[in-house]
Parts: sequence; structure tokens; C-alpha cells
Amino acid sequence: MSPMVWYGTAELIAADFRAGAARREQDALWWAAEGEPFSEVLDRAGRARMANGKRHPHQRRLTRKTIDACAEALFAISAELERTTCFHEVFDLVRKAFAPIRGAGELAVYDAADRICKRLGHASEHVIYLHAGARVGARRLLGGRLPNGDAWGIMYHQVPENFRAFSTHEIEDILCRYKDDFSLEPEALRAKWAGASTEACEAGGSVPSSC
Repeated sequence: MSPMVWYGTAELIAADFRAGAARREQDALWWAAEGEPFSEVLDRAGRARMANGKRHPHQRRLTRKTIDACAEALFAISAELERTTCFHEVFDLVRKAFAPIRGAGELAVYDAADRICKRLGHASEHVIYLHAGARVGARRLLGGRLPNGDAWGIMYHQVPENFRAFSTHEIEDILCRYKDDFSLEPEALRAKWAGASTEACEAGGSVPSSC
């Protein structure tokens, strides 16, 4: 499948995402928790606890029981996680650990694995892992229904060249964050963002930047 997005739209999205690099770097440092014991990494990842003490928006709807169970599940496989050598091993361990936990779906699995890998230094080299939001983005980016084999992940070469300067994990973020923008022509996208910025300012908030 070939990307179905205006070149100018992809350029705008890439530039907008690139502008948030410093914030993402700070986030990565928080999840890595260098200098802290590995148990702190697992607690942050399992509880989706951000630097400001609040829960990450991706997991805001999970119950306290679910969040506690996620953290406990990660603690139980701590030694196995530390022995991993690649992102997929971490992802698979987390997926199996979270499987019995009600409410801990594929987004919780991916996010926890990604956060833990910030400390372990693992990254998916070729595969862009998909969960609900990113899967919607992938479908829209690639012009329709994904082949059965691509439902859980797509390959790096399937995305527009404009996005290939980013890591697979950054592309996952792009698919989720900009899923409603891929079909827009460049001028329509500029107008949408200008309107969103105005509304956010009037409301005293900021433009949402996550899926």
C-alpha cells in the first residue's frame, strides 16, 4: 500500500512534530529515570506517572485497581525485563503480563513497553507497532483497510518519505497524534490548526498534542 497523503500535508505534519523534539526528549529522560533503581522505572511505566505527578492522558480512564495491577505485573517480571535484548522482547513480556488485567489494553501494553525501553535502550528498528489510535492513523495514511498481516504493525518503508527521518516510535506517535489530519490538503490543515490555536487561547488551554 502506498501513502495517501498530500506531500505538503506530510511536510507540515513533520515540521510540527519536529518542533516538539525538546519536550519529547525531556519525557524520555523522565521515563528512563537514570540513576534511579529499575523498580522506579517500572513504577512510572506501570502507573503511567508523569513528571508532574499526574497520570498520562493515555491511561487517564483506567481505574486505580487496573493501574495498581499493571505496576505489580511489571514488578513480577522485572528480572526478565532487564535481561531483554530488543524492543519486541519487552513488548511481548508486557503483553503477556497485562493479559489478565481488565482494562489494560493494547495502548497500555505499548506505552509501558516503550517507557521501559527508554531505560533499556531498546527500539524497534523496522516495525511501527500499532494500537487503536495509531491503527486508525495508519489506515488513513495508507488509504483504507490494512492487510491482515499489518493489523498489529506496519513497516518503516510504508510511510511517506517525509516521516522517515523519525524513529519508528516517533512515527507511531505521528500516526496517533495526526490521524485526523492526513486526509486534509495543506491549506485546510493550516486553517484547522490556526482555528484550534485561537480556540485554545480563548479557552486558556493549549492545543492537544497526544492521541
